[in-house]
Amino acid sequence: MREYGGCLPLELKKLNTDFFPGFDYVALNSGRNAIAYAALAGGFKSCYIPYYTCKTVEAGLQEVGVEVKYYNIDEQLMPIEPEGGFDDRALFVYTNYFGIMTHVMQQDIIAEHSHVLFDNTQGFFTKPMRGTYSAYSCRKFFGVADGAYLVGDKLTRLDIPTGESADAAGFLLKAIEAGPNAAYAMSKDNEEHINVEGMAYMSKLTDAMMSGIDLASVNEKRIANFNKLHELLGELNELKPVLENGAPMVYPFLFEKEGLREMLVENKIYVPRWWRWIEESKETNSFEKKLSKYLVPLPITQTYDTGDMDYIAGVLLRHIQ
Repeated sequence: MREYGGCLPLELKKLNTDFFPGFDYVALNSGRNAIAYAALAGGFKSCYIPYYTCKTVEAGLQEVGVEVKYYNIDEQLMPIEPEGGFDDRALFVYTNYFGIMTHVMQQDIIAEHSHVLFDNTQGFFTKPMRGTYSAYSCRKFFGVADGAYLVGDKLTRLDIPTGESADAAGFLLKAIEAGPNAAYAMSKDNEEHINVEGMAYMSKLTDAMMSGIDLASVNEKRIANFNKLHELLGELNELKPVLENGAPMVYPFLFEKEGLREMLVENKIYVPRWWRWIEESKETNSFEKKLSKYLVPLPITQTYDTGDMDYIAGVLLRHIQ
């Protein structure tokens, strides 16, 4: 029964009604669960994921009883075939690293594997492709507490609960009033909430907030910020990223210099270190270890402009040169 009267809720405009026109999709609570949902709904007993990826992907698959298999990547960020080859019956997850996957890379993956899921959690604006699954993360690109989408041609609806995010979303308000660093501890609490919630459909709060975001504006601002950093840092960047598939999550700067990340943090440029365990693993190759140790994911968030990118690049260059 509908309620009337009482306190007013947060007022949000509804700009988006169809995020992936022409495709079927389900809205979920996290990227890891979008990948697990695809494996479960598709009836896959096993799934390949890269070693160089977040451990939560592995955990999400294991939680739904899917066997996890692994592969390494080369310096072009492409899969290396394991001994004995790939099992063609398994779901094959390819990570769209940093959101810079090219069209050729997409086509090569599809040509080599029968059941493909593109992990676009770092590339929200990368378009889905026919005959494949695509998983997207909301909170890596927008000011929301959680949320993800699984996109495909035709998706089975599973009997799972709807998530709740209101109690864990306070860090979003704190970040507005006191800045992102002041809200950091609260944001970590939110991540723990996501980890323990289990697979669920997207919360009503996140759904409402996503509906009010100007997606075209976000895409344009992120691309402009990416291009500015690439203009200033591209010659030094060992990755040589090519942007042709929409705005990425970060500008991935790879440069072998000790203390670069720590120096940026000291200058209030907060950059994470992704997947520290990669460097110590016996299963990972030298390139994956290098990414773990030296990659600096520079922020290109839509809340910044190209002037901010000039500043970030300037801080980096003063330390490098």
